[in-house]
Amino acid sequence: MHADVSPLLAKCDDSKMSEDPGVCRVVKQLDQACREAGFFYVKGHGIPESLIKEVKQITRTFFDLPYEEKLKIKLIPAAGYRGYQRIGENITDGKPDMQEAIDVTPALFSS
Repeated sequence: MHADVSPLLAKCDDSKMSEDPGVCRVVKQLDQACREAGFFYVKGHGIPESLIKEVKQITRTFFDLPYEEKLKIKLIPAAGYRGYQRIGENITDGKPDMQEAIDVTPALFSS
């Protein structure tokens, strides 16, 4: 399945974006991809390939660390639900997910 997300990206800061038929179409396609395949790819985003490679390498380096090191940034509510999750910690449809994860989001407020 291929979806042109440009209508969504062009309106991401528009409070009335949900009224745009193009945006609604894209959101439905993304929803379908997530439900049926569990993921989707975004192309034409403008992120340099060099940055993508750098982030992948940093990610590999992190997940290659010993378990005890990864636990130093364990996901907890006090950290805004950001951090490391061990294998089986995420539960989907009542079943533990069989992957490690790290949730990283920008801080919305300064402390």
